[in-house]
Amino acid sequence: MSSSHTMTGKVPRRGYVVLVAGLLSNFSVGILYTWSNLKDYLKPMVDAGGEPLWTESALATPYSIGGMVFAALLILTGALQDRIGPRWVMLGGVLMVGGGTILSGFAVQNPTLMYVTFGLVIGAGLAAVYACPRPAAMKWFPAGRKGMINGIVVAGFGLGALWLGPLEVWLLNRNVPDAARNAAGELLSTVESTALIADGMQASFLIMGLLILAIGIPCALSVVDPPSGYVAPEMVAAKGKELRETQKKSASVSVWTTMRTPQAWQLLSIYALYCSAGALVISNVTSILSEQTVGGLSGEYGGTIATLLPLMVPLVGITNASGRASGGIVSDFLGRKRTYLIMHALSAVNMLALTQYETPAAIAFGTLAACALYGAALSVTPSIVADYFGLKQYGANYGVVYYGWGLSLVIGPQITALVYSDATGYINAYYWAIGLIAVSAVLVATLKKPTFRPEQIIDEVGPVDPGTNGLIENAEVDARDVVGSRAKSDHR
Repeated sequence: MSSSHTMTGKVPRRGYVVLVAGLLSNFSVGILYTWSNLKDYLKPMVDAGGEPLWTESALATPYSIGGMVFAALLILTGALQDRIGPRWVMLGGVLMVGGGTILSGFAVQNPTLMYVTFGLVIGAGLAAVYACPRPAAMKWFPAGRKGMINGIVVAGFGLGALWLGPLEVWLLNRNVPDAARNAAGELLSTVESTALIADGMQASFLIMGLLILAIGIPCALSVVDPPSGYVAPEMVAAKGKELRETQKKSASVSVWTTMRTPQAWQLLSIYALYCSAGALVISNVTSILSEQTVGGLSGEYGGTIATLLPLMVPLVGITNASGRASGGIVSDFLGRKRTYLIMHALSAVNMLALTQYETPAAIAFGTLAACALYGAALSVTPSIVADYFGLKQYGANYGVVYYGWGLSLVIGPQITALVYSDATGYINAYYWAIGLIAVSAVLVATLKKPTFRPEQIIDEVGPVDPGTNGLIENAEVDARDVVGSRAKSDHR
């Protein structure tokens, strides 16, 4: 069977090094998503008078600050890597995440200081690391592989908690002595035990921070843009065939041009609405399993629940990462819009099914499916941004859209908090999620590729067909055509 397209040339070895380094750099900095483990050790701490050092609100704040700073700064770190390249931005980010982790060990008895070290410093570092590897890797590979490249790189971020989470639990159990626990193994809330817990957490943070630096620094130094003059291999259609839209090169526009398009705000809104459904589940995955199962922990399925609970967080990481990788690859072949609509349909059906599930196996399946479909959005959406707005200022352009993801971390959990009740549990939240998915699907269905005037294009574009009335549809621009066109213009 003959292929419908071939590839001109080969991607150099350095391109694959950048791809793997990008995946591993994201893999190395997953500390933010292990916060739930840390809370269990902070909660029993008391001050010299025996009063709790950490209120429920204080325990939630470092994670919230980290997520908000991450989303808010991505447009700035993206613009910076667009200007100076990915290597030094990523290196700074890795140093901030690793350094912030080490410093957080000294803040375990000071919530305000923890807001700075774990929230601000690590959040800013994550924004710097996350902004860089995708645009760098995409520049090395054919345009028709954008979804695959995005999926592979961001899968590392989903898997980050998979190694840091278990390591964190092991280190804390090892470094916090038995003298800080009662006979049942529960941490004591005394002044003496607080000092022991603090010492153990400081040692654990130090080791984790050093490991983050050890993995992240060489990876950051390996992520580079292609050299000047490099032309990525292209997808060439076989005789009588046409390239898919996802295989065509895209012209680049500035972040200011991007922000003036309705498509940018549609994508931001899609992120906010669609990902809220996933965030709603991910932030409550263990509670959903234990509370929604008929009879709960004391019922006939209590043993199954107890077995599944410690597995849920690692399984969330695996399914999230799998969704990221597969979503990008599928979108390369089916198209971004079609893939997104399929994801929306599956997500809505899954949420409806979750309203009926009562057994641990069914609930685990439904929650993990929600995680996978959530993860898919995190590779399909950045690929759409590259298709619509190009790669030259991709970091900043994606940063604009990424604000929607940050909003989803607020919308989903807040809806859950508002509609949750002891009588109905999370059922009403699922119905709200279906409504959000439906609105998002309408926005996806109305998405159209933007068109730009020649003066809005900031990289090489081809001559404009007079029949287009001076407008360029982004997915149909061949960058090589324009090099000659501009050269001719310069010699006139």
